Amino acid sequence: MKLSYVIKRVLYSLFVFAVVITLNFFIPRIGVEDPAERYYPPQGNMSEIEYEIVKQLTREQYGFHVSTWQQFLNYLKGLAQGDLGTSFRPGSPKVLDLIKERLPWTLVLSVSTMLIGLIVGVLFGVVAAVKRGRWQDTLLLNASTVMVALPSFFIALVLSFYLGFEWEIFPAYTDSTMVSEFAWTWDGISRVARNAALPVMSMMVGSIISYAQGTRNAVIAVTNEDFVLTARAKGLKRSTIRYKHILRNSLLPIVTSLGMSISGLIGGQVVIEQVFNWNGMGTLFLEANQTNDYPLMMGIMLLLSGFTILSILLTDLVYVLLDPRVTVGDKR
Repeated sequence: MKLSYVIKRVLYSLFVFAVVITLNFFIPRIGVEDPAERYYPPQGNMSEIEYEIVKQLTREQYGFHVSTWQQFLNYLKGLAQGDLGTSFRPGSPKVLDLIKERLPWTLVLSVSTMLIGLIVGVLFGVVAAVKRGRWQDTLLLNASTVMVALPSFFIALVLSFYLGFEWEIFPAYTDSTMVSEFAWTWDGISRVARNAALPVMSMMVGSIISYAQGTRNAVIAVTNEDFVLTARAKGLKRSTIRYKHILRNSLLPIVTSLGMSISGLIGGQVVIEQVFNWNGMGTLFLEANQTNDYPLMMGIMLLLSGFTILSILLTDLVYVLLDPRVTVGDKR
């Protein structure tokens, strides 16, 4: 891997993140003369003088009493110190503390879904490619067609109704005390696993199909390449051709799919969290939106954007490791 390529990709990612930070600060302020009014809307039982006093206290508490550019500089200074701001919630908790509470529970769902989807999907994809035209391949193609028409929330509702309410195999809704009472014991982990079963299954189906379809197409495309035909002509073992030549060169599309999955780890299951009442990042963002908690929404959006940019950067770098022919200006 060329060092110049790495430097250019890192600098480009930093530039994009800087743009995101700027937009993340200024967009919520478009058309807003006084941010304090968003935090504390007018109250019917409060006189105009009392309301002005409350707004002034709010401005001083959240730094709205200085100019917009000074607020931006203070915002950048806070980010440099790891401070995402203060939430509008009662008690004025730190945004970072709220995110720390919810982020692990979102990762429980997303990482489980990604790993299961990757492992099972790649295996299914390889089998479908090897058995091209047979029932295994036909099953995958038909399943892919069906999944296009079935969104994950529909699958979640079906699983919740049958496996949760009707047959009571898994909890239909997340136990409200699971987070507060969690402990690193076998009972605590098994409790989380039972509550996470239906949400993971709801997202896992689409993830498996996506990886399987991508792997199948990549393996079939590589199988017809000249270097594979040359390997066969040399009389190499079938297993050597399959794993060393075909699978290795089929990893590029899989890496792309994996990168896209990583970028959606945090914010990709908002609806699923709502269906199963799972207290993750998606639920936190909806709560912030409903209460006009702009500092919290800004913190979540910045985290999601940064995570996406980082995943794209890592995907690009892994791409070059797998295929040295890829350069800055050459997208294969």
